[in-house]
Amino acid sequence: MKRIPLITAMMLVLVLTYCQSESGGSQRSDGEAASSQLAAGSAARKAAAKAAAAGEDVTFTTSDGVVITGTLYPAGESAPAVLCLHQWRSDRTSFAAIAGKMQQAGFTVLTIDMRGYGGSTRTEAGKRIRPDRRAQKDIEAALTFLRSQPSADAGRIGIIGASYGSSNALIHAAKDKGIRALVLLSPGLNYFNELPTEAPLKQYGDRPLFAAASTEDLRSVETVEAYRRIAPGITVEMYEGAGHGTDILDAGVGLDAEIIAFLKKKL
Repeated sequence: MKRIPLITAMMLVLVLTYCQSESGGSQRSDGEAASSQLAAGSAARKAAAKAAAAGEDVTFTTSDGVVITGTLYPAGESAPAVLCLHQWRSDRTSFAAIAGKMQQAGFTVLTIDMRGYGGSTRTEAGKRIRPDRRAQKDIEAALTFLRSQPSADAGRIGIIGASYGSSNALIHAAKDKGIRALVLLSPGLNYFNELPTEAPLKQYGDRPLFAAASTEDLRSVETVEAYRRIAPGITVEMYEGAGHGTDILDAGVGLDAEIIAFLKKKL
C-alpha cells in the first residue's frame, strides 16, 4: 500500500514536467511567431521605404578632381530642375523629404554632398579631402550634370541652399544668369567671414528670390532684413522656434509647401 502513493507521485511529476515542457514549447512558438511578425513588419517597412525613395545615387567630378556624390530625383522629360545645397556639417540627406515631395510635384531634383561631407570625401586619385566653405566648383559640376539630364529642362533651373549652402548658391547665381530662381534658408551676410553675399545679391538683380529664417536665429533675421533693402521684390517667410537651415523644413511649419508653390510659379 505504501508503494502506491510513491508511484502516483512519480506519475504526477512526469505529467507536470510534460505539461511544463509543452507550455514552454508553446511560449517559444509564440515568441518565434512574434519575432517573425516583427521581422516581416520591418522588412515590409524597408521595402516600402525603398519603393518610396524614387531617387538614384549619382557621381560626377569637379574641375579640380573631387568626386561629388548626389541623389537625382527625375520627374519625367524636361521638367523644371532644382539643385539642393546643404548646410555646414550636414549632407544631402537633409533634403531627402522635400526632394521627394518636389519630385511628386513635377520637379527634377539633384541633392549633393558638398566636398568633405557624406560621400564626397575623396579625389579621383583617392586622396582624402576636407570640407571647404567655398563650394563653387562643386556647384558648377553639379549644374553641368543636372543640365545634361533628359529629365531636366536646362532653361528652368533653380537652387535651394541652406546656411553656407545659401551663400554659395547666391554667389554662384550672381554670375550664372541661367539660374532662374533661388531659395535661401537661413542666409548669412558673411558666413565664416569668407562668404560675403550683399554684392552677389545686387548682381543677382531682380530674378525671383525666396528667403526663410526663424525669429530666434538673429544672424539670419538680420540678413533677411538687409536683403529686403537690397531686393525689395524678395519673398520672405519668418517662423518662430523653427531652428536653422534645413531644420526649418523638419519643424512642421509648412515651409516645404511654400517653397514648392514659389518654384512652381517662378521656374
